[in-house]
Amino acid sequence: MPTPNKAQPPKTKYRWIRSALNVLLILLLTIVLIIPGVLRLIYRADSQVALGNAKSVRVAFQVIGTEAYGSNGPFGDTSHKGGVADGLYDEIIKLSKAPGDFWVLQTDETGYQVLRFIYQEGEYTVWYQADDPSPYKVYHEETMIDTGD
Repeated sequence: MPTPNKAQPPKTKYRWIRSALNVLLILLLTIVLIIPGVLRLIYRADSQVALGNAKSVRVAFQVIGTEAYGSNGPFGDTSHKGGVADGLYDEIIKLSKAPGDFWVLQTDETGYQVLRFIYQEGEYTVWYQADDPSPYKVYHEETMIDTGD
């Protein structure tokens, strides 16, 4: 009479554990590979929103600059908030409906057309330079260390 093989139950037990570990490993690898791509898509979408708001600010610059030129009033002034004449900052933000902040860096020789500006919205910074072939550049800020008091 053959003797019963008592080694089969542990083999089955180890096979189940090995299968579970393989599934867990595949799941973890999938997560590690997918999360950076998803974050990249989220950052890309948020940067598109910041870019759209910066373009709205630029259009508001054109409108307010044209109005200021027509009334022979001031437009560019680096001593005031945003680099525009007193009272125009709030008007530009209201007209553009942009939630961020801007600073005019350079106007043309007349002082009414913006050639360079920075727009900041949350972690995103948009640089505009009129004479560049690709005038808008969007950057994502990632704070590594904050030693705020």
